[in-house]
Amino acid sequence: MMKMMSWVISAIAGALIGVTAAHADPVTLRVGYAFPARDGLFRQPIVERFMQQNPGIRIVTEANAADCPALLQQLLRAAVTGDLPDVVASLCYPDMPVLAERGLLVPLDSFLAADPLWAVVGVRPEALAATQWKGKTIALPESVSTSIIYYNMDVIRKVRPNLSNLDLSWDDILSLADNIHTSIPALVPIFFEYYPDSYNWSFHALLYSHGGDVFTPDGKIAFDGAAGQAALQLMRRFGETGMVDMTTEQARQAFASGKIGIYVASSSRLEQLTANAGSTRDIRTGPFPQSAANGRMPSGGSGLAIMTRDPAKQRAAWEYLKFALGADPQTLMVSKTGLTPVNTIAVNDPKYLGDYYKSKPNALAGLAGLARIKSVNVYPGDNGPRITAVIRDHLQSVVTLKQTPDGALVDMVRDVQKLLPKR
Repeated sequence: MMKMMSWVISAIAGALIGVTAAHADPVTLRVGYAFPARDGLFRQPIVERFMQQNPGIRIVTEANAADCPALLQQLLRAAVTGDLPDVVASLCYPDMPVLAERGLLVPLDSFLAADPLWAVVGVRPEALAATQWKGKTIALPESVSTSIIYYNMDVIRKVRPNLSNLDLSWDDILSLADNIHTSIPALVPIFFEYYPDSYNWSFHALLYSHGGDVFTPDGKIAFDGAAGQAALQLMRRFGETGMVDMTTEQARQAFASGKIGIYVASSSRLEQLTANAGSTRDIRTGPFPQSAANGRMPSGGSGLAIMTRDPAKQRAAWEYLKFALGADPQTLMVSKTGLTPVNTIAVNDPKYLGDYYKSKPNALAGLAGLARIKSVNVYPGDNGPRITAVIRDHLQSVVTLKQTPDGALVDMVRDVQKLLPKR
């Protein structure tokens, strides 16, 4: 019934736009997005389905940004040159206020209030909290992701043949990695994916899991306490256990070929990592350890926003946003990436993802983190990308054993402080 309703809604919307298109020139929308290797797996098929149902709208996709910081900088440059896309997807939640502050995102509240079909799309109302800024809805949420642990069980069984419970503490995980390093020195025992993060997302995960934060709500440094010390101590232990510092692409290829035993990364990489590993490798997942009773998890994921100021394009863009968040597109997104969807129909209806999680137990690790989710603090001022790079470089110095956690923390506080807005 739900699937039939979704089809009927799409058909009605398509018919309405089709009538409009019959009396006007087709509308062309430029849709920009990031993470082409990941998001390209579902964005283009969704666009093609949309255009089939909406022949009066043509969509041209542009995937030129490798990650969220790159997408943000690309959009800020395009705002200066007058070359912004009409719609932006893969827009990470912390970047939305930066663009909204500059007036680059079109508030969507009037669309939400005026469209009776929005209520039956299936997006849970509380999910909109992630895309609100100063009382306005500046984008629509599309996905959520959390940090999880990927285990190569072919390797694990060689050192712990009876291990089955993968809900492990960091001490347990590092003990297991140490066993791998000692018994199979040719392998990389553990890899913690820290380098390509948007706003040092995995560093946030370590801090949050220890009950800490990176910045306070009023923009002051908060990583200089016990949680920050604990996070850097773990980075040091990763290096001491045998982690090899390599590019993310190299690490993913190494994990797929069986050369890494334990891989710490986003749940959004689930389908890509397991597919690359192939059916002959037994890859399983476990939750990201919570080291404090009040430990939390950073909310990853992204949303879609309208940037065009042209009224006709805005109307067409709204139809595209609604379509992209429907049960069918959300099901495609999850099946291709492992991202957690925001559409309740997709999650609960067996015709969509109801049976997906039963047949994909590895996806449960990502769902397990949702109860502890909190939004990522926006880095204060205009130096977010530079702060990200500074923190990343200090993390690298610790994991490569070039700097002690204590020394790195002092230096990181000093260097980040220089980039904060002057009060």
